[in-house]
Amino acid sequence: MQIQQEKISLVNGRIHTPSGIVSNITFENGRIVSINDEVRNLNGQVIDLQGRTVLPGFCDSGFNFLSWSESQERLSLNNVHSVKEFSDALSAYTHANPKPLRGWYIAYNLPDNLIISREELDNITSSRPCAIIDKENSHAILNSPAMTEFNMPQDNVELDEFTQHLPGLSDEDILYLLKTYSPKINALGISELWMDFDSGSDSGRIWDIFSEEAYDLLTFRLRCNFAFDDLQTLNEFLATGLRTGDGLTLCKMGGIIIKSDKLNPKEEQNNMIYSAHLSGCQIISDNSKPCINALERVIKKSRKNTRHLIRNFNTSSLERMKSLGFGGILTNNSPENNFLHETFQNGLVLSSGSGEALTAPVKKISAFMSINERLSAAEAINLYTWGAAWNGSNESRRGEITQGSDADLVVLEKDPFLVRPDEIAAIDVALTFCAGCAVYESGAI
Repeated sequence: MQIQQEKISLVNGRIHTPSGIVSNITFENGRIVSINDEVRNLNGQVIDLQGRTVLPGFCDSGFNFLSWSESQERLSLNNVHSVKEFSDALSAYTHANPKPLRGWYIAYNLPDNLIISREELDNITSSRPCAIIDKENSHAILNSPAMTEFNMPQDNVELDEFTQHLPGLSDEDILYLLKTYSPKINALGISELWMDFDSGSDSGRIWDIFSEEAYDLLTFRLRCNFAFDDLQTLNEFLATGLRTGDGLTLCKMGGIIIKSDKLNPKEEQNNMIYSAHLSGCQIISDNSKPCINALERVIKKSRKNTRHLIRNFNTSSLERMKSLGFGGILTNNSPENNFLHETFQNGLVLSSGSGEALTAPVKKISAFMSINERLSAAEAINLYTWGAAWNGSNESRRGEITQGSDADLVVLEKDPFLVRPDEIAAIDVALTFCAGCAVYESGAI
């Protein structure tokens, strides 16, 4: 996607700016150039919003796009209740997907009461590897081509072993997923997405795909965060110099995720944090005391003032996060986050992400305003706008509708400030703009 060069004006709307609500804005070359000009003075394309509401484009600051989009290509067995229904569903699935992702047919959520054999799978599909995953996500049943590819003597394997042997997504697979499922992201009003990658030795290839081969397919700003669980792989990644993203408008290298749950020696974790911090990288850490301790030590020893982030934090971390200048990311749907008011009162900046399952921002905004959270509309919306921009060190360009800021906007059918919290989840998106381009149109305007 290229930046929209044409001048576009949105008029007759409820456009929320830091200075109040205005009726009109104009953007050109991907940036907002004027606010509340007289309609008679406007030129270029004019879009009459007919009273609709405009907010900064939403940012989902933590969503596993590749994992989610691939799951959309797999066969769900949730509505299968018999062996015949299973056979019919798998047959239809294989016929509809002659070239499956990774070269494998994969179905999941096999009911406990259904016993499926390798011979039955071979009768349905014997040309490509096929795996059926049980409802507990503990085992996979393989057909004969799958056993041959894995060099497996048995047709029932533990899921961890299956996942370890499964080939990675090809470049073609990734390009297909991006082209096919990006529209679903934009339809939710999302103009920026933070995507997590388990990098390993594949980090350079993934970055090359999104910053080069897939760049023209991007319809949202993509921030790539890379996760590491060992020092050697992290240092190899840092040595490549791939982390800048200089010159790229829509695709940027993001933070370094320190996976504390998989680290064994505490010293290894400390060294990873030192390496990432001294390389000028933002660190994204889970809410573990050893990680926060290591971050505090490295900040005191170094003059670098990098904006580090803590995910899924709790009340015990608030004071330390504030004193260290950390931001916070909420990436789960747990009702235990009913301390968010206290977080805002402590001056912490927060953003929110979907995690594993894509969630519409308006639905999560509604949930944050529910009886458990009790956030105001402004606080809840901030999680997807200015808070996300600050966490990404982009608050001077995004997160608010101001002259000179990026033309990343969402047009809503109703104003979330004017309806009950439980009605916000049902608000439809009319338009989504990214870098001045209309990347989603509902057809209502």
